[in-house]
Amino acid sequence: MLSLSIFSSSQRISVAIYEGTSLKVFAEKKIESNKIDRIFLLLKKVIKNKEKKIKKIFYSVGPGSFTAIRSIKSIAEGISSVYNAEILTINDFEIYLTKTGLQKNDVIVFFEVTKNKYFYRYFQYNKNSYKADSNYSSGELNKVLKFINEKKKKKRNLRVVSNSNSNFKMLKNFNDKEKFICKPNAKKIAEAIFMGFGKINQKIIYYNTYYE
Repeated sequence: MLSLSIFSSSQRISVAIYEGTSLKVFAEKKIESNKIDRIFLLLKKVIKNKEKKIKKIFYSVGPGSFTAIRSIKSIAEGISSVYNAEILTINDFEIYLTKTGLQKNDVIVFFEVTKNKYFYRYFQYNKNSYKADSNYSSGELNKVLKFINEKKKKKRNLRVVSNSNSNFKMLKNFNDKEKFICKPNAKKIAEAIFMGFGKINQKIIYYNTYYE
């Protein structure tokens, strides 16, 4: 039984094929002119002669660009309808929780989505699982870092994970072992599914201020 994982951001697209939890094929491309049409070339490349064996499809429902996520959702639903494959989704924050080293600690995930616009969310670790402590928030980097530094004063074992080292420059009271970098892609989506984050809910997480 094969699983197909699909990822798209404003910079890159990627697809991956898994047999069980073992990666079989991975392909990635840079997005040019804000178009994700190359996703079809990647899909053709990785699922050639494997279509009928695909029984699960993974993707993220956001938060992010409604148009990009909706496109990935349509692709997943199209493949699913032809081959009767099950669709499982995660959200973008759960991708970052796949990073090795975060286990058994509370975590704050934050990442840039547009120029100096960040999404962030706090997760508590309890009984071998992560639970979001609150709804996700957005703001400029200085607002995010203030939130993180205030949490660190209360949580000694707090970890932070983001998509770029530059996001950590103004953080206080964190050593290198408490800061992690994660680059989201189709493989990371699959890893999050295998960790147990997968859901059947396909409702897109659309955030109005994404375009502000």
